[in-house]
Amino acid sequence: MCPYGFFDYKYNIKGFESDLFSVEHIVYIVLVFILGIGVPYLFRKARHSRISVLLKVLSLFALVLEIAKISWESYYDITTGRGFNYQGILPIYTCSLFIYTLLAAAWCRGKAKDASLAFLTTISLLYGAIGVVYCNGLNFYPFWTFGAFYSLFFHSSMFITGVLLLMTGYKKLEWKDIFLSFIPIVLLSIIAIPIDYAFKVDYMLLYSGSGVPIYQDVSARLGEMGLRPLYTALMLITHIPLAALVTGIYKLLRGGKRKAES
Repeated sequence: MCPYGFFDYKYNIKGFESDLFSVEHIVYIVLVFILGIGVPYLFRKARHSRISVLLKVLSLFALVLEIAKISWESYYDITTGRGFNYQGILPIYTCSLFIYTLLAAAWCRGKAKDASLAFLTTISLLYGAIGVVYCNGLNFYPFWTFGAFYSLFFHSSMFITGVLLLMTGYKKLEWKDIFLSFIPIVLLSIIAIPIDYAFKVDYMLLYSGSGVPIYQDVSARLGEMGLRPLYTALMLITHIPLAALVTGIYKLLRGGKRKAES
């Protein structure tokens, strides 16, 4: 008999170590990357109006899922006497931008939509792919639980949505999108940085780079020298080359496709 239920919280799951790179996780990785290329390819000629409808539906589902996750986690934290986890549960992580930019891309126009689409097809796409492969949630929750489902679904949606927007031509990346994609990062950091420094937490990885070896080392060394704000600035700036990497690959593949067709 399974020692835990689907909605059990991490504090209630005993004897669990990690499902990261388990058989289930590896199968999931393969399926996501197959679907991430196959599904957008099948819908590559879909009308943009249909893509707009899909964005609206997905944006609302992502919002509801986030509210459900916060409510579920808060219930356990509060009822077990730990209190509301303002230091880790607030949706002000870099990946949380998927929710906000998806809503803006689906329901807004103008610069808000442009910057959101640029983010969804560069940084969000890349972070989604990384999150699919290295799903940190599987270090806390078994594969067949709500905690794991939330993280797995969230990151696979980031990846597949970004690829879909590019393959259908709903968004065509230009070099200027590197800087447009940085706008949502900056806006969220205005909220995250004061909270990080006030409570010594690590929203957007802007305080200690927790969980990422290189970031952790740089943050620790600069922190010892009294230069932690320099780490924060460097961490923010690293999003620009990441967006440039995705844009460059997109341009390279698009150029190769044009040559093959000519």
